[in-house]
Amino acid sequence: MASPTGTEPRAAVAPLAALAARYDDRRPDRWEPVPERLDEVIGRDVELAEAGRVARTPLVAELARRFEFLARYLDAILLVPRERFVLPEDIAASADDTPLPLDRAGQATVSAPHAYLLTYSLLGLAPGDRLLELGTGTGYGAALARRILGPTGHVTSIEIDPVLHARAALLLGARPDRPGGDEALAVRGAGPSGEGAGVTLLCGDGRTLAERVLARVRTPPPERPWKIAVTYALTEPPTALEEQLSDGGVLVAPVGAWEGHQELVRVERRQGALLREVHGAVRYVAERGNG
Repeated sequence: MASPTGTEPRAAVAPLAALAARYDDRRPDRWEPVPERLDEVIGRDVELAEAGRVARTPLVAELARRFEFLARYLDAILLVPRERFVLPEDIAASADDTPLPLDRAGQATVSAPHAYLLTYSLLGLAPGDRLLELGTGTGYGAALARRILGPTGHVTSIEIDPVLHARAALLLGARPDRPGGDEALAVRGAGPSGEGAGVTLLCGDGRTLAERVLARVRTPPPERPWKIAVTYALTEPPTALEEQLSDGGVLVAPVGAWEGHQELVRVERRQGALLREVHGAVRYVAERGNG
C-alpha cells in the first residue's frame, strides 16, 4: 500500500497547472462530449499522471488533518488519477478539494474528494464489500471504491446520462458484457490493468435499476449485504431502497428538498430494524428523473 502522505523521494515534476495547459484549449466548447481520442491521449500522458499525484499529496495531508479517514481511503485519493475524470479544461484544478462541473446546466459534477470519503466512511466500506452507487458521473467515485474494495469486492454503478455513462466506461476500462445486450447490463470491467474490484456500469434511472439489482439477490440472502451510496440529492428518503436492505446493509444519501437544506443521511438494517442517522449539512446536485 502506498504511503498516504506521499512523502517518498521522487524526481522533480513539472507543476500540474503547466502540464494541464496542454489540454485546456483543445475544444471550442467545453460542454461538448469529450472525444474518446482526447481521453486516450490524457490517459497516456505519464508526466501529467505524475504531476497529478504530486499535486494530490498536500490534499491527502489536509484530509488526514481534517478527518479521521482510514489510510486505505487516503491512498485511493492519492493514487486514483482525478485529472482523468474531470473535463480537460479543469485538469489544473483536479487536485483541489472542490466539486468540478461536467455539464453546462450544473446537473452533474465530479464531487469534492472529501465527499466520497465521508460517504465511504459512513458505509464502512471495506475490502471484499459490494457497493451499489447511484450516479456514476465519469466514474471517479467508482474508481476510488474499486481501489478500496480490492480484488474480492465489486462496484455496481448507475448513471442516467448516456454520455457520462459512455465516458465512465472508457475511463474505467470497461467492456461490453455481451454484444447487443440490455442497456441495464451495458458494461463490465476491472480497469485497464485489472487492479482492484470488478465494476459493472448500468445506464438508466438510478432508483429503478437499483431496485432491480437489489431484488435479484434477495433470495437467498447474499454473503455480503449491499452498501449503497447515492451521489446526488434526493428530495425525500429513498424508502423503496431502504426496505430492500438486507441485515447489515447500509445506505448513505444526501436528502433535502432544496439545495440550501440537504443532510447526509445514513440508514442501516440491523436485526430487522432500520436505523436512521443524520450526519450534517451537505450540498449536492439534484436528482434527475427518478434518479
